[in-house]
Amino acid sequence: MHTFLLLTLAILPASFQEAPESVAITLPDGPHPCVFLTPGEVTEVRARAASLDWAQKVAQGVLREADALVEAALDIPREGGQWSHWYACKECGGGLKTESPTRHVCKVCGKVYSGFPYDEVYITHQHNHWLTGLQTLGVAYVLDPKPVYAQRAREILLEYASFYEDLPRHDRNNKDSLSGARLFAQTLNEGVILCSISMGYDFVYDAPCFSQEDHALIADRFLRPMVALLQSHRSEKSNWQSWRNAGIASAGFVLRDADMIEFAINDPKTGFLNQMRVSVLPSGMWYEGAPSYHWYAFSAHIYLLEAAARSGMDLYPIPAVKAMFDGPPDQLFPDLTFPAINDSTRSSIRGANRYYEVGYRRYGDPNYLVLREPRNTEWGLLWGKEAPEGADVPELKLETTNDRDAGLAILRNNPRKMALFFNYGLLPGGHTQPAKLDIILYANGDERIVDPGRRSYGNPLHGEWYRQTIAHNTVVVNEATQNPAPGIFKEFESTSGWSLARASLDSAYKGVVLDRMVFLRDNVIVDVYRCTAEEESIFDLPFHFLGEFKGLPAGQSLEAFPVVRTDKPGSGYQHLRNVVELEACPEVFSVDTGNGTAIHVTVLDSARVYTAEGRAQPVTRFIPAIIRRQTGKTADFVTVYQILDKDESPKPVDGGLGETVRVAIDGAVVLAGRDATQIRIGEEIAYGN
Repeated sequence: MHTFLLLTLAILPASFQEAPESVAITLPDGPHPCVFLTPGEVTEVRARAASLDWAQKVAQGVLREADALVEAALDIPREGGQWSHWYACKECGGGLKTESPTRHVCKVCGKVYSGFPYDEVYITHQHNHWLTGLQTLGVAYVLDPKPVYAQRAREILLEYASFYEDLPRHDRNNKDSLSGARLFAQTLNEGVILCSISMGYDFVYDAPCFSQEDHALIADRFLRPMVALLQSHRSEKSNWQSWRNAGIASAGFVLRDADMIEFAINDPKTGFLNQMRVSVLPSGMWYEGAPSYHWYAFSAHIYLLEAAARSGMDLYPIPAVKAMFDGPPDQLFPDLTFPAINDSTRSSIRGANRYYEVGYRRYGDPNYLVLREPRNTEWGLLWGKEAPEGADVPELKLETTNDRDAGLAILRNNPRKMALFFNYGLLPGGHTQPAKLDIILYANGDERIVDPGRRSYGNPLHGEWYRQTIAHNTVVVNEATQNPAPGIFKEFESTSGWSLARASLDSAYKGVVLDRMVFLRDNVIVDVYRCTAEEESIFDLPFHFLGEFKGLPAGQSLEAFPVVRTDKPGSGYQHLRNVVELEACPEVFSVDTGNGTAIHVTVLDSARVYTAEGRAQPVTRFIPAIIRRQTGKTADFVTVYQILDKDESPKPVDGGLGETVRVAIDGAVVLAGRDATQIRIGEEIAYGN
């Protein structure tokens, strides 16, 4: 249950307690705009832009962009573009900048690229510029119906209609395949852009510059062929299908084509309604397990939902839809950013404020008022709603949670602004990284045990480092990255004074069982990681820290990490730099986190220990890491972290290894056996048997 959610499912209509199998298709009526705004809403938008400072700033920005589009030469390439993820340096992984259509320069090392696929990525950028520009021109026409905005939109639409069908279908390898498209290298991108095209077209459709012949050409030579292409490539659980559905539905509502809308919403395997049944977890998060992909899929759904609502098909009462608004705040750091879990980047929920503009309008949920701040978005201008004067704005509360469907437990100490994310991972898939039983720590004002996130998928470092298990904070066996595998939930408990989570993994490596328990009480984290293998194995536990190590024993610098398994090349170890082998496993050390704060680390096991540096974000940034190595059929890694404020001293830690690992600190005793956990607070057994 979401702690900040006031509106409950009980007040929703009984018929929408689950997504229906299908809904009756209704078409928009009356003049355009009628899909993404109504004539009455146009009046509201203009009034909002005239009376509210934030809306006026947004409107002025839109009008400036539209003016630039009108004044620019119409340099639309009559060629297909390529996958934007190719736009990265093969040497260092840095992003590229465009100096000309045929000259692309690495921002980091200066290496120059030309030819395929870089020139074709530039073409993708051009198509995106002009076709998202259609939406900009449409919104500008809503704000200020100057004929030049509609005329430029007409020129763009007719230009694309003149050559779209002549473009060959091609994928990111320049081959003809079902995943390929015409303007872009993926049907995904064609679906995304069709939403912008449809919105812009809806807003200018009835402008005097358009003739009936124009509309016929645009429909028959551009929009309908694009829809047919999207319909030829189908998948059930996929953000690609979300965007294909959104594009098809958006075009269908603009063209008043019931068959298109039926396909996008009601198809029993690929339609929007089925996606709400199978792709949204009970927590409200998108099934792919990455916050970035939650918003990416949700963007598509918003286009479809808004278009359907104005046609009399209100799909917002479906519980999964509201849950997609309500789920993300549960996964926030104390600074309101999302960690880079799986294929995500670290991002702020403030960057998702446009969704809560829509959410507040559609549900009136006061919890969304704080989430839509700052008000600075185009969606807010078009689809926002003003709160009643003096409306109460509930405080956003972050609580300890365990989402078993996502395989993510979050242990919090809110007074200290601490959050420990334990990603035990029940979601093997394309955008879940194979690094289960991973931990991420936010403390002392920032992410301290760091997850590297992702890079552009065409960047070689994305596969060579960011997706490799050594880049995360979990055990690597035999120097090989984990196989995609589901975690096994074992224990979770949360009280006002402490919380714990435990999970295991038995199929990431053949014949190996990994088991991890994390316990949080006040400023103390106890981390017990136990490993069992059928055969003699190498167990490495890396920790990637943001901060400066203090108190480590001396060591010997090495040219590279001492990889033993030469039959496992490319597992990420090759990217570790400044490697030092310590003389002994440190019993205690600290991480200086600035301003007099620190993380005090106690190690209760005995292992070979290495320090090194690994890549973080951006790709040019390296942060320190400690890698502990044990060899055998079993390995126990036991670590105690104490998060210290300024002038705060660490507490003594006592512990021992054995069949049951024992850790005692500050009146609490943690006993982690092979199959169960016991917590003793003082003389009382607080948890377990």
